[in-house]
Amino acid sequence: MPQAQRQPVPYTRDNARTIEIIQDNSRTERIINIADEAKQLQDMSTIPAARSFRRLFFIWFRVYVRETKYGKSEKVNVSIPLPIPLIGAAFARQLSFHKAAKLAAAARRGQDIDELLESEMGFEFVRVHEEHPERGKSQLVVVGLD
Repeated sequence: MPQAQRQPVPYTRDNARTIEIIQDNSRTERIINIADEAKQLQDMSTIPAARSFRRLFFIWFRVYVRETKYGKSEKVNVSIPLPIPLIGAAFARQLSFHKAAKLAAAARRGQDIDELLESEMGFEFVRVHEEHPERGKSQLVVVGLD
């Protein structure tokens, strides 16, 4: 590792003392580029072309619930097809950059993002995520169209 460099400042006050600036290069700072990770998450979340084509004829009303109590996990994922044409074509094919960046930040903190990716929908009416670590309970509820 490089040593600290001492560079005298060209200004002296009343010739009494010289002020020095010390630049410490021994610490290396890491720059986190969330944008690259968000782009990767967006690419991973892109829906297949068949599902996009299916959205031209049907949309699915979907309810996703995941509850964890005392280490035991329960999941409910119900999809009801609705024969409403063309509305599903307006839904996004992948995560927005904002959502992908939030997920990338959560992954950096060590959180499990599998359930968040699994619960993503084309259009969400409600998303509620409650955590009670003192009781060992967490719950995620998402209602929307996919």
